[in-house]
Amino acid sequence: MEEPEPFVLLPFHGLHQRAVSAVTFAPTSSQLAASSFTSNHSSPTNQGRTLAASASADGTVRTWEITGDMLDAAPKYSSTQQEETSSGGVLSPDVQIVDSTPDDVTNRNESKPTATNAPSPNTNTHSHTNKHTKNSQPLTPLSTLIGHSRGINDVTFNRTSHYLATASDDKTLRLWDVTTQHQHSCKHSQPLVEFRSHTNFAFSVRFNPQSNLLVSGSFDETVKLWDVRSGECVSTIPAHSDPVTGVDFSRDGSCIVSGSHDGLIRIWDVATSECLKTIYADGNSPVGHVGFSPNGKYVLAGTLDSRLRLWHVGTKAGYEKHGVNNTTPDFDSSPGLRGKCSKTYSGHLNTKHCLFASFAGMHGLISRHSIVTGSEDGRVHVYGLQSRKVRQVLCGHVDAVLAVAAHDSKDLLCSGGMTKDRTVRFWVPGKNEMAF
Repeated sequence: MEEPEPFVLLPFHGLHQRAVSAVTFAPTSSQLAASSFTSNHSSPTNQGRTLAASASADGTVRTWEITGDMLDAAPKYSSTQQEETSSGGVLSPDVQIVDSTPDDVTNRNESKPTATNAPSPNTNTHSHTNKHTKNSQPLTPLSTLIGHSRGINDVTFNRTSHYLATASDDKTLRLWDVTTQHQHSCKHSQPLVEFRSHTNFAFSVRFNPQSNLLVSGSFDETVKLWDVRSGECVSTIPAHSDPVTGVDFSRDGSCIVSGSHDGLIRIWDVATSECLKTIYADGNSPVGHVGFSPNGKYVLAGTLDSRLRLWHVGTKAGYEKHGVNNTTPDFDSSPGLRGKCSKTYSGHLNTKHCLFASFAGMHGLISRHSIVTGSEDGRVHVYGLQSRKVRQVLCGHVDAVLAVAAHDSKDLLCSGGMTKDRTVRFWVPGKNEMAF
């Protein structure tokens, strides 16, 4: 099978005052997501624009516009076939390493008082730069959303991309109308709704597919469901015995997955709050991230043993048919692979922080199907979904990378660096063969 074109770093970057804790792209379903920020709604070029958002320990969310012209400015690909890893090993010769470390980043030593953005470990930085990264241009944000009193841990778009939800250390969630925010706003942004009920850090948040519900996970060990319009908490689930570090809705919105530092991954019935399934890996390592696959049949979970695991969890109909309600390691209570760990990905460093991970390239050829995650050594790792091998290592940050995201219909990645970095970086395939 022909290998896909490697990712390269765009010569543009966003910047925050403190560590970048989360990044996300607006989903494809809204064709006018980015053009709603401009006066020329009818311009065909607006349809090629992509909207992204980043959240930070500085308490702000910033939105960014990536245009077709910016994508066309992608540099040619250059790689080093072998390079020592931070642990002293040598990567396989077939692993492509893109070293794009910028030299225009101010290394300010900051820390954020949350588990996600605690002071980072010493990272393996790279001195090599090229003309594209050396001349990387700072982007002006489309909008800056200010209102939380403490750092923000997570940010997510709704289905239409008109609204953002945020989760913060101030124990609240907030809903923002992105389309009405003034360009370059920097004073104070008024959220549409504030969601108050958590008693500790609000750490993770997601919309359901219908965008009428939010789910959140918190350091108070609960998972909560919220009515988007009213801001009322409609359900509180005492989900775990340690902080809840990740939540997500299934494809049809009927189930929720949650992950926790207690090492458990649980799937819940939205209608009844019943626990349908509990999974944990050997060693019961703390879970830092969970997310459903695009088809809703798998859960991707990151754990603090430097592993990502892909679990086959089936569907709600499958749980009901087979009466699944178990708590066993790697259990298989029904025919097939339901509840089994299908694949394990290793190569990145993750022992201290909660790292995001994302499915990438799922809209295109099978050869592009990937898993993308950050790493505490300052790199972004791209794994082959089926092969489980490290396909590419992207070096464009000078501190740990916790925040990563992949666009749902374009070959476009985003990553954010911690305290010594503070940048938001964008990656595209080297040949820049992107359809608009």
